[in-house]
Amino acid sequence: MTDLTNNRLQELTLEFPARYNQFDLLNSLLSKDKTTNPTAIALVGQTSSGKSCVLRRFLQEVQFSHTWLSCDECVTLRVLLQRILAALRAIGTQDPNNLDYSIMCHNSTLFVTQLNDTLRALALEEAHFVVLDRIDELGEPYESFYQLIIKIGNMLRYDGITFILVSSGSEPRSSVTTTFPHIYFPPYSKVESLAIVRKESPDSIRSMLGSTERKLSDLQLSSLWSSYTQVIIDTYFPLYGPDIQQLKAIVRRVFPTYAKPVLDGVVGILASNRNYHAFVKLYKINQPLLTSEEFVRNSFVSYVQGAGAAESAGHHDMPMYAKYLLCAAYLASYSKPRYDIRLFSRIRESRRRVRNTTKHKFKDKINSRNLAPSPFEYERLLAIFQCIVPDRIDSVTDIQTQVATLSTLKLITRVGIGGDSSGGSSIDILGSRTKWRVNVSWDIILQISRDIRFQIENYLID
Repeated sequence: MTDLTNNRLQELTLEFPARYNQFDLLNSLLSKDKTTNPTAIALVGQTSSGKSCVLRRFLQEVQFSHTWLSCDECVTLRVLLQRILAALRAIGTQDPNNLDYSIMCHNSTLFVTQLNDTLRALALEEAHFVVLDRIDELGEPYESFYQLIIKIGNMLRYDGITFILVSSGSEPRSSVTTTFPHIYFPPYSKVESLAIVRKESPDSIRSMLGSTERKLSDLQLSSLWSSYTQVIIDTYFPLYGPDIQQLKAIVRRVFPTYAKPVLDGVVGILASNRNYHAFVKLYKINQPLLTSEEFVRNSFVSYVQGAGAAESAGHHDMPMYAKYLLCAAYLASYSKPRYDIRLFSRIRESRRRVRNTTKHKFKDKINSRNLAPSPFEYERLLAIFQCIVPDRIDSVTDIQTQVATLSTLKLITRVGIGGDSSGGSSIDILGSRTKWRVNVSWDIILQISRDIRFQIENYLID
């Protein structure tokens, strides 16, 4: 086993909050002894849960021999298999980064044969780990590769190699009950997200402010940063959930404007923790900045225009749970209620693409996506949302606020009494029997579902 002591694991947890169990599992499962390692392990969890960062830091700490491959750079499975073989053949050479891609690998049988030949030529004395990061973003379906990894332990004649699969999407149903270990990375809680966002050095915080006439001491800056991050997490965590990348982007974007009254001398910050009244005054000054509706409106406009446009304009993406809600609304509008148990039940052994095999009239043969969306009840929307979201929803997440935001943006519209949500009717727009209709095209919803690694086409009747 590895030499990481419990004290060292605790120190790594200070660097990566709330990931002690994951470091401990990696420390227990992986070893330099090639005869004790499993053929493969899987690291699973939603986006921004620290899978790649924790694994990279662990391999660096224990100094294991490893190869890191980014699967999102591979267009096809054939390219990925070719890169694996090329990277393994470069072990021990003078320039490990100079890979030879002349080797051809057309199918899994040829891959296993060439992998055996490579391991025989290498004659590894210690274990070597092949990390396949973002395997769920491979350019083509990766179910066949999972099947290959499941069976490859019985096909290899030489020990010494372990595959580590890192995935943010749902695994193929056929691999859920497999024997190779899985390490789950749960989403961060509100307290854990605050601890991660706060981990910034004084120099890094000053770089966000840029060049200013008034200079704050390290104590003043630390006190301001601590108060500011608490405000941001309290404001945006119910909307964005445990998406650390989004929260960090918001923190960096808003901080210069939020701190401007302090830099201008309007609000004085002491070099101590006794700044309660100053922070209350600072919050009241910046309250319009934190509650501006333009932030949400511009966010989706830039998102539809493309990721590049969003970055250049300085806008942020939609909240993660808002994307799931929009996908749930699309499914509720374009799938019939009688198929809900068939499509969304979690007791099924597999989630194959459903095809309607019964006889229909000619009008039913038209693709439902080419027809107008059907209305659905708010209760059904929440039920589908709970079925497709991969993790347990944090209690502080305000789902109703996000539904209301989607309605304000006209991404979903209310039907029935009073027309849309701005019709002035006194009826409760978030009532359980209120009917809604999605107002988003298939191209946009497909792009949104890809962002959250949700295979929405598997939940639609052809």
